[in-house]
Amino acid sequence: MKLFHKVNSLPSQSTQHKYKLRAILSGHRGAVACLAVHPLGTYVSSGGDYGTYIWHLATSQSIRAPAGPGDRGATTALVWMTRSNDSDDGLAFGTENGYLCVWKRSQTEEWREVFCRRLNGGEDGQEIVGIAYDAGSAQLAVVHRSQVVHRFLMNSSMHPNSLSSKSISNHWPQSVGFGQTDARGPEIWSIGREDGVIHILNVNGTIIQSWPTETIIGHAVINIKEDALILDDVAQGVVLFKISGLERVRTFAVPSRERRSRNVAFHDSGNTLISGSDHGVIYLFDRRTGDVVDTIYMGVKDWVQSVVTTELDNIPTIILGQSGDNTGEGQIQVWQKQSTPAVDVTRRSSLLEQTSWVLCALLTSLFVLEHILDLPMTNLKQFVDWVMILLKNFRVNAIQENELVIEDLDYI
Repeated sequence: MKLFHKVNSLPSQSTQHKYKLRAILSGHRGAVACLAVHPLGTYVSSGGDYGTYIWHLATSQSIRAPAGPGDRGATTALVWMTRSNDSDDGLAFGTENGYLCVWKRSQTEEWREVFCRRLNGGEDGQEIVGIAYDAGSAQLAVVHRSQVVHRFLMNSSMHPNSLSSKSISNHWPQSVGFGQTDARGPEIWSIGREDGVIHILNVNGTIIQSWPTETIIGHAVINIKEDALILDDVAQGVVLFKISGLERVRTFAVPSRERRSRNVAFHDSGNTLISGSDHGVIYLFDRRTGDVVDTIYMGVKDWVQSVVTTELDNIPTIILGQSGDNTGEGQIQVWQKQSTPAVDVTRRSSLLEQTSWVLCALLTSLFVLEHILDLPMTNLKQFVDWVMILLKNFRVNAIQENELVIEDLDYI
């Protein structure tokens, strides 16, 4: 799948040149509150104050939405839905006023709204802050800002049928995901923010385990295949846990000016962990060593909360959205990993020009020594050897200089 959308020149860059800006998705108004990517990388959706948006990723073309925000409020959570025996795609999203809505794409490529109802949240907040989908069981999990966790079964028309609703006292969910699956269905993990507690619920809505993380959580992602959970610890950075045994493995520090939520994600077959920031930088960590393998600068020193990952033609891809106080168009960028680091073309041309001038000067000197000063051949051979050493050293220095690493952009 190729990205054909032309990218205008921007100050955005990958500091280690391991990633390249491939596309900009235009049309999102205001700050980007949430992002979701289709499991096959076909579509990208975003949400914010002005509703829900969809793009066809291969062409970067926006798709007309069947409905606006209206009284539902801002779109605050998104998830794509697919069914193994159905070619139709579905997009479920929640809003700040507690509405759960479902859009469905038919084979004619038209999108229709097939469901929209207001759910009952907790006393302290109706806003839907997290939503997750399990393709194997066709179940949807939804959590409100305060207390309530819902489980739905999606039918063939992508209408949600309620299976359970659980109100958990003194619990303020921030994220939700599906855990291990038994014969009756998958667990739901409701992940609290201020309380920092993860409640694990079975298919009946019964809490089977509560796990205090001793962390204020901004976001979380579960990877059952990798037996791993990553959390955004708003005070420190990305925290990696091993699910079996609930062991804290490592903390990956992310610089910050204030305690704001940052999306985290697994990337590149789970080998890389990604975090947003409050200063326009995306941090990429080697999961096993903890080293920062690259940073991506969006071009603005602003909050980057929304980050999702996928693969296009087996190429690791990162999609990120500008989430700060933005009254104009919210920028959504698509970055892809490169097989080899990029070379700064302008700097390379400058270095080649410098090399040419040096070579020209040395050859001129050689001509003068041999034909005008009549220098003996022995001395000329020594001079040539000296010239070759000089050129070799110049080439090494040029290559080192060409490896541009931005270490001091005063991000913070």
